[in-house]
Amino acid sequence: MADRALMPDLLRAFALFGIAVVNVIGFAQPFTSGFHNGGLDTVADHAAYSLVSLLFLMKSYPLFSMMFGAGLAYQLMAAERAGKDFAPRYFRRMTALIVLGILHFIFFWIGDILLSYGLLGCLLFVLRGASVKVLVRTGIALIALNTLLLFAFAGMIWAGETYAPEAMAGAGYDEMDADAFAAFGEGSFWDAALYRLELLPFVLPSVIVQQGISVFGFFCFGLAAVKAGVIDQPMAPIWRLSRRVFLPIGMAGSALGAWVLLQASSSVDSTYILGSGVIMAFSAFSALGYVGLIAAVSGGVAGPIRRFFARAGSASLSAYLLQSVILSLIFSAYGLDRFGTMGAAEAILVAALVAIGSLLFTGIWRSLAPRGPMEVLLRRVTYWGRV
Repeated sequence: MADRALMPDLLRAFALFGIAVVNVIGFAQPFTSGFHNGGLDTVADHAAYSLVSLLFLMKSYPLFSMMFGAGLAYQLMAAERAGKDFAPRYFRRMTALIVLGILHFIFFWIGDILLSYGLLGCLLFVLRGASVKVLVRTGIALIALNTLLLFAFAGMIWAGETYAPEAMAGAGYDEMDADAFAAFGEGSFWDAALYRLELLPFVLPSVIVQQGISVFGFFCFGLAAVKAGVIDQPMAPIWRLSRRVFLPIGMAGSALGAWVLLQASSSVDSTYILGSGVIMAFSAFSALGYVGLIAAVSGGVAGPIRRFFARAGSASLSAYLLQSVILSLIFSAYGLDRFGTMGAAEAILVAALVAIGSLLFTGIWRSLAPRGPMEVLLRRVTYWGRV
């Protein structure tokens, strides 16, 4: 780890923790109702849900996405140093992510991001030669567009709820909840996999529209940060500005969005989508603010704790997939059978412990091996068998 900058890997480790506590809602409850149907009954539930919405919702995936964009730049520089053609190895990597994403979606996690990363990563290749200014402006425009789409979507749902309540009541959300309970609360491993497979053609376009646009924007930010030479420079002025100015702005907007989310009655009503749009509007401020905070603890002589978690973050693919395997086993009927039984506080605590456990596993693994297990597999595909 001596010749590898700590800051990028610490960012990955921090993002992985946030991803787990945000994702748990989809493991623990049906997507359509979320914790709003019996999971927010206590003060502790309200507090835990609000804290996750404030601190991690639409912040963890942006950080993860920034580091994906940074990864493109690192791969490009490595290919240039080796004098190799970059395109073949890059598209092999994206293809591997797409395949992994499909398998991950079907067998473990309906909210998989790897498939979207692989597809959008192919598009990012077009911008590999863009200037820092172009990348930053593109990122801002895409995040703003994603925010406007969420607001428009919220407005459309509100209009339906207000002027056509009967039609909205017949949208089939109760049936969707029942199907989710049948798959995860009663079904076998294969029942759950078949349920996810049937949803794949419907979920993927929704993810691309509702989240993928901003994800690509954060890809651009990460690529720009490497090109500007600041992603591994904790003392860069941009990170001081980020934690002192951007972070307070982002937290203020997220607090408003978190409050709106608490007023929702489900994860698909207009209030929930509106709250999501508010948080998305401030997501860039929040994410960059967090980069500024991580930068502040990345400088100077690294102690053993920072080095350990940086090693854990360097195996982010392994940790991300491990989280899904463990959480699916905890909540599904073929595991510990806790689907639909936990309130927000208990489920989020479980997710936090799983996140820490996954990072401890990858940190220990990386103390003994040069790469994480899934990173080895991905590298074999990228470099045609050469690790």
